[in-house]
Amino acid sequence: MFKDAFWLVKMEYKQQWVAVISTFIFSLFCGLFIGTIFSGQMQFRFEVDSFSYNLFLLDFFLIGLAPAFATLSMAKPYMSYRVAKHGPYGKRMAVLRSLPISVSVLALSRTLFMLCTLIIMSLGFFESMTVTIHMFSGNFFERLTIGEYFIFIIVWFGFMLTVGGLNPYVEYGMRGKMLHFIPYIYIGLVVILEIIFFVSFNQGIVESIIQLITTYGWTVAFVSILIGVVSCYEWNKILKRRLKNRDYI
Repeated sequence: MFKDAFWLVKMEYKQQWVAVISTFIFSLFCGLFIGTIFSGQMQFRFEVDSFSYNLFLLDFFLIGLAPAFATLSMAKPYMSYRVAKHGPYGKRMAVLRSLPISVSVLALSRTLFMLCTLIIMSLGFFESMTVTIHMFSGNFFERLTIGEYFIFIIVWFGFMLTVGGLNPYVEYGMRGKMLHFIPYIYIGLVVILEIIFFVSFNQGIVESIIQLITTYGWTVAFVSILIGVVSCYEWNKILKRRLKNRDYI
């Protein structure tokens, strides 16, 4: 089953190579931008525990962009509502469903494609962010050790996996127009969560996670990855059930 699923993933990358490159470049720019916030190069900084962060922007972009790295977010359906509303992913799945390929393999291939894409894009994102921090922040790694920063990356990868697991379901289990509606709903929830969290605790979400890392270390990374893996597995089950029941005619 894995062999067949990986074959489908390979074919998908061959067909979507332009979107892969453009999304990777987008990931590099995101890392550059967030790295400048981390390094204190942005204006309107807040001072929290001797760290200079723009708390709102840091939370907004790190949390808000997380699902974008688990899909080809620069592909035409994501860039154009006109293309998305015709349901290109649904049409592609209709063709695949007409072939002698089991639903389990199809669902697994979509999950593996999401996972492979997340690994590729997050590597570009975190590398760009790390280089930017190293270039522009002279004391960042004096306040946060390299080991703690590495844990932070793993923690955030776990979060990306948790929310990014939804992408295959949105693409192949919903109507095409939802590709543009779901992100707005997600961003709205992120803003609400930020406001509630800041009012309740008087600090940002990212800052709180960093404090947890400095206190509990690898335990935070383990919990994050565990939640990500379980969420990914559950999303795959939901997608499989949806592919069995959805009418693609």
